[in-house]
Amino acid sequence: MGLLTDRVAVVTGAGRGIGRAIALALAGEGAQLVLAGRSVDALEQTRKLTADTERDPLVVPTDITVPDQVEALARATLEALGGVDVLVNNSGIGGPSAPLWEVDPADWEATMAVNVTGTYLCCRAFLPAMVTRRSGSVVIIGSMTGKRPLVGRTPYAASKMALVNRARASSTVTPSASACRSITQSIRSPSTGPGEITFTRTPYDPVSAARVRARPTSAILLAA
Repeated sequence: MGLLTDRVAVVTGAGRGIGRAIALALAGEGAQLVLAGRSVDALEQTRKLTADTERDPLVVPTDITVPDQVEALARATLEALGGVDVLVNNSGIGGPSAPLWEVDPADWEATMAVNVTGTYLCCRAFLPAMVTRRSGSVVIIGSMTGKRPLVGRTPYAASKMALVNRARASSTVTPSASACRSITQSIRSPSTGPGEITFTRTPYDPVSAARVRARPTSAILLAA
């Protein structure tokens, strides 16, 4: 038995990159997955990669910027599986790379809509079930850019710092910085900040990789 046997875990942005890696790791620990994201094909590919695990994931195509779709995701999860134990808010976009005064307002809004508002909508949809059960984990996938902004990435950096404070605002930080826990509902809300990664959207960059290796704290738990 794995650490998450009989637990239900929802992962947004599960079709590729970090989201897919998280989904596969949770499946490997026995979790019943709910895979959410905009690309049906990508989600199905993730689903196929879990074929050798115990449970077949529930695939729910979802645009997390659309409130009705997020509510439908929560309903589908609760109706099919009876509850939710883990929500991984992973969906995000990189946004524009430009000096702030050259960023188009539509690009700014799009970045915030996915990275910040989308996370809020998912929390809003799934937290009531966790509150009722007085148990659950809401994981926020931030970025090292939230605390160490990159030049020309103002929208992305601002959105990721917002996620750090979303976790802090709804929780009490433990002295060990290992997790955040709601005072009244016993719901954990950790936020973690991955460093640079390589996948289809971001090809390997040796210069960036060297910078990350030189700063080993770039992948840190941002809830502290």
